[in-house]
Amino acid sequence: MERINQSGIYFAPLQESTDFVYRKAHSTHFGGIDKYFSPYLLVQKDGTLKKSHLRDTAPENCSGYQLVPQIMAGNSNDFIFLAKHLTDLGYQEINWNLGCPYPMVTGKGMGSGLLPYPEKISEILDQSLPQINCRISVKLRSGLISPEEIFQVIPVLNQYPLTEVILHPRIAKQLYSGTADHELFEKVATLTSHPLVYNGDIGTMEDFQEAGKKFKSVNNWMIGRGMLKNPFLALEIKAVQLPGRNEKIEVFERFHGEILGNYSAMLSGQGHLITRMTKFWEYFCFQFPNPHKAFKRVKKSVNMSKYEIAVRENFSQLRDEE
Repeated sequence: MERINQSGIYFAPLQESTDFVYRKAHSTHFGGIDKYFSPYLLVQKDGTLKKSHLRDTAPENCSGYQLVPQIMAGNSNDFIFLAKHLTDLGYQEINWNLGCPYPMVTGKGMGSGLLPYPEKISEILDQSLPQINCRISVKLRSGLISPEEIFQVIPVLNQYPLTEVILHPRIAKQLYSGTADHELFEKVATLTSHPLVYNGDIGTMEDFQEAGKKFKSVNNWMIGRGMLKNPFLALEIKAVQLPGRNEKIEVFERFHGEILGNYSAMLSGQGHLITRMTKFWEYFCFQFPNPHKAFKRVKKSVNMSKYEIAVRENFSQLRDEE
């Protein structure tokens, strides 16, 4: 158990969820994270970056915790452009996304869409690494269509000085269905020359302990949806003494209040704000005695007044729980 408690915990990037507002609030109220990873930056067709991407990685918005920006690039020009932009901002490590499973990305030869083409991955790294001055890690899945694809990619990655390889052992076509392939992960662990980080299906302390027993060589773990459902999870894993039940409720309520306030100032219109907060409640609801009812109350909100009533009722029921 001692080895598990000393593990490094990474917060996975989730588009439209783990942006700078969420990361700052999480690091302030919960913590326990060794590295936060930003949702990916992408070069647009006109050669620029979205304002939201610029804002999400602006150093003034990301102070107080370690951030590893993630990039999405299907060619060396975009890779170099993004890496230089981020190193100019002062970042010393970036992460290359070879794992995004969504067809709108893979169909453009990015994310998991590159996994069937190890020669293309090699070409991008050959052309990019000599041009940039920062550490590079890679996050990937086991394949686009077949889990066998990973066994053609790992020998390619072994040729380059990567900081680490983060593997989510699912193929892209699965999205998040089924279960992560632990047997495949164990095989990859024997083949890679880089530190291997496990990612996938860690939603509880029990899930983490089970994975820790299976993967003895893994020192760092990436958690995404499980951390959104239980923002105390990293502290539990690290055996940090948690606050008492009532104080935990207060911490969670202050956390919610902070992100609500910051999104209120940032987003235009109640509709956008309610949509953003409702998306979070798909995960937050698991902290409440009846997750389905807690989420349903929020989802029915047609304006901010109704939303605030729903949230107060949820927290009231949480306090009243025996």
